Amino acid sequence: MTSVSGAQVVTPAEALESPLPAAIQEALEELVGVAREGLLALSVGVGLSVVHQLMEAEVDEVVGPKGKHNPGRTAKRHGHE
Repeated sequence: MTSVSGAQVVTPAEALESPLPAAIQEALEELVGVAREGLLALSVGVGLSVVHQLMEAEVDEVVGPKGKHNPGRTAKRHGHE
């Protein structure tokens, strides 16, 4: 059997100075990368949704509500291309 050293009490300053083991550091870096990708994907999705809603609102301003007939209309809705 191997012996395990007891817990060591350190101050917060000492804890910041001691480096993490390489395996833990790699795992944390991987976690940060995944979080960044997730946040980036979320941000892009939200941004595209906002732009889509703004464009739909602008089309409604120019053309009028979708499905409502207006014989004097000068602009047309061309669908989603």
